[in-house]
Amino acid sequence: MKKSICIINLVCIFFTIFIGCTRDPFYRQKNDVLINLKKKIGIVAFDNREKKISQSSIDKFYTNIISQIIQQDSSLYFIIKDEMPEVLQTTSRLLSPDHIDRQALIESARKQGYQALIWARIHDIGIVNQKAGIWGFRKKMPFVRYSGEFSLFDCETHTKLWYLPLEETYRLDKLFNANEEKQTVLNDITINKLLTRISENIASQIVVVLKNEPWKGFIIENNDDLYVISSGLNAGVVNNMTLNVIGSMGNIEGIYNQKYVVPGNSIGQIQIVEVEDNISKGVPLYGNQLEKSVCVCR
Repeated sequence: MKKSICIINLVCIFFTIFIGCTRDPFYRQKNDVLINLKKKIGIVAFDNREKKISQSSIDKFYTNIISQIIQQDSSLYFIIKDEMPEVLQTTSRLLSPDHIDRQALIESARKQGYQALIWARIHDIGIVNQKAGIWGFRKKMPFVRYSGEFSLFDCETHTKLWYLPLEETYRLDKLFNANEEKQTVLNDITINKLLTRISENIASQIVVVLKNEPWKGFIIENNDDLYVISSGLNAGVVNNMTLNVIGSMGNIEGIYNQKYVVPGNSIGQIQIVEVEDNISKGVPLYGNQLEKSVCVCR
């Protein structure tokens, strides 16, 4: 009899614990948060110093790339104002691989909650004549040739997550649909058609790279152990969320004195206690001087 009572008590305890844990709102909220976190991606002003492309075409290029990326991955988001993406500006730095001050750019982007930055340099665009058609009946036809490079900067490590030197040639008449008036010269219409094709290729590659990257945020301020993070409701951060704080193993210096950060192990943990649209605040569960961290993550 006593044995039966013990067994019944053990079964009741098991179900009480099991059911209680599954119904705990904190655990339910934590699972939702993992799904809803969004990565904030930025566009850096493309290097168009040769002025081969008009600014209006560059603006459409930005918009095409972003729309393609969002269609393919809804966990990525951009700041859009008046139907135009927010474009980050940078300064020139001759002694660097990209001829831009990448370190200053990324430090500024971290304060705004950006996880990665898309940047490009346009080298050249022009019309070339090449033979095309069926063998034996080939004739010279106009082609559009584009050359440039694209990069995706990581705001955690300051490195490039992805780099693509691009040189593409498209037959001019193939850029237009059958019902469209075909252009025979290099103008804004032709260039926009070309950049639309390129944006599809670029966006699909960026999406693949960013899918392999976990969500990251950045501590930007410490107010008496109330830590400010440059990500908020727009990035899916909510109250009671716990975030791991990742430290640094040091920096690696490049040949042009640029610095790359080497992430280390967890040095603490914070719990979110206040959230606004673009920032959140958290208290430490353990660890100190967490503002010196590389990033926060789940």
